[in-house]
Amino acid sequence: MKKLLLTAMLAALLVMPLEGAALAQTPEASAPTADTAQELDFDPGCVPAETDALESMTPAIHAVVLAMLHQEQTVYSPQNAQLTWEALYNMLSLYGQMDDRSDYVGEDLVLPTEAALDFSTALTLSLDALGPLPEELSDRMVYDAELDSYRLACGSDSLAQIRLDSSRDAGRELELTGTLVYLVDNTDLARFRVTLRSQDNLFGYTVAGLELL
Repeated sequence: MKKLLLTAMLAALLVMPLEGAALAQTPEASAPTADTAQELDFDPGCVPAETDALESMTPAIHAVVLAMLHQEQTVYSPQNAQLTWEALYNMLSLYGQMDDRSDYVGEDLVLPTEAALDFSTALTLSLDALGPLPEELSDRMVYDAELDSYRLACGSDSLAQIRLDSSRDAGRELELTGTLVYLVDNTDLARFRVTLRSQDNLFGYTVAGLELL
């Protein structure tokens, strides 16, 4: 039953494919501006309290856990390019519309490169180091050179939620354990341990490592 729930939940991310956009290489990264935190409709939060860290980093944690389940991986490393790209797609697809720099072309979500780079800092220290977008994502996420933007097919995962079970403060790092919960019947879909490293970025942290338990 759990496998069926996971399959259905992950399928929600593989919705209508993109139309009318050609796959391009990843553009050269540019440094995020200092004002980008004020441009979001949600407050990222940069204080060390565990609840604030979880609230700030829930989009990143949620995105990574979904990518790991889809690729049947038990350990996340920011150096795993294919996994990190899929996590970034999940993060932008599920939460990118909360950024007021986002727009829509038909049913596709459009985010400027600057916004995508801001989100990526919660997952990896260098998007450039990941190389070009994987071919496997080409039906869901493309770079539009004319707009200098990423165009994405939007997903939906309103039936699942990340919940915090425990936390341990280790200075510049914060270790959290939590659960991805199916909200219909409170079924635990996956348990995880994540290490968040304090960073001067939009979210206040980056995912330094995550493992499914």
